[in-house]
Amino acid sequence: MTTARRLHRAITATIPLGIGMALLLACGEPSHDAVPSSSAPRTESKPTQSKPTQSKPTETVDPRDDGPPLRKDGTVFAEAELMGTRVSINVWAGPPDQADPVAAGNAIREAFGEMARLEQIMSEWQPDSELSRLSDAAGNDPRKLSPELMRVLLHSRRIAEDTNGAFDPTFHGVGQLWHFQPGAQPPSPEAIAAKLPLVGWQQLELDEKSGTGRLAKPGMRLGLGAIGKGFAADEASALLTTMGFPNHVVEVGGDTYAAGAKEGKPWMVGIQRPDAPGVVGILPSRDRAVVTSGDYQRYLEFEGKRYAHILDPRTGWPVPADRSPKSVTLVASTATDADAYCTAVAVMGVEDGLAYVEAHEGLEVVIVTQDDELRVSSGLRDELVLPPRDPQPPAAPVPDPASTQ
Repeated sequence: MTTARRLHRAITATIPLGIGMALLLACGEPSHDAVPSSSAPRTESKPTQSKPTQSKPTETVDPRDDGPPLRKDGTVFAEAELMGTRVSINVWAGPPDQADPVAAGNAIREAFGEMARLEQIMSEWQPDSELSRLSDAAGNDPRKLSPELMRVLLHSRRIAEDTNGAFDPTFHGVGQLWHFQPGAQPPSPEAIAAKLPLVGWQQLELDEKSGTGRLAKPGMRLGLGAIGKGFAADEASALLTTMGFPNHVVEVGGDTYAAGAKEGKPWMVGIQRPDAPGVVGILPSRDRAVVTSGDYQRYLEFEGKRYAHILDPRTGWPVPADRSPKSVTLVASTATDADAYCTAVAVMGVEDGLAYVEAHEGLEVVIVTQDDELRVSSGLRDELVLPPRDPQPPAAPVPDPASTQ
């Protein structure tokens, strides 16, 4: 399908009011068995510990003293605090009369352990992590890298090139100047100008054959906050499948990977409405990732101006409000891709971001604008389930850029 045809199928709709909480559930109407989905926007600055969302109590069947509770629908659910955010795993263990909650619980425990191990490798906020040590050695000789870090950095560099730097793993050289705690102030223009030359994915040198890498300029810093959580979700999902549980959902602070199905039906991922409880729509999902990033939960206000936490690596400043979306939900085949491209689209802005997605097969997006309009890429036109009290809006043609030349 050509870009022009896909653009003409994009839709615009007003966000409905008064909808219930965002949900992650099996196909069908929301029920007490649903697991809340945080859809928390991811950050490219220092993460903060978030409290786990409490799911509504569910009825269990066949409780066993030697295993976790098995819910009525045959799932086992657990959550933890990892990578600076809430992490949850929901495994469909099979029909309740055949499920093995002990084995499911062990698989979940192993998956959490794998994510904790990856955090020790890829966290820019842990001074002894492999990533931090690589940053500390910027400007020096290449260092041997673990296979996991090499994979993430190679993928990061490819996406940085593909998005013309809207996503850039070296952003942390300037990103470390920004803090979004209460009372924080933005860095000075002079401070940003001094650090900006340290940002540039082209200066991330990787030798896949020798397994080594380095940052070319002293003072450069790597940050994987916009791809590391997605990578961890993918790795946890692969481990769960290897251990015999191919039907599950892994959610890492807004990065959701839905694998397989529950009772033969796709998982349903609710897209959180910005600024208030509710959903803007629900996406049936099977073997794909749904990642949300937004400017509405982490920001600072100083001298009457609002600075969102999503930074443009090319300028060192937050994305300007006149082109910044309130939220971006990116759909891709892997959480690694969805994580990184979600940030890139948010940096590009509403119009450029939507056009970019329409031009790239394998990516889809739902964007909430500052005017509370819903912009949906053409590939999701027939998939997105809008709240039942609001009728499906008619398609609103988007001008074909080629026709205006």
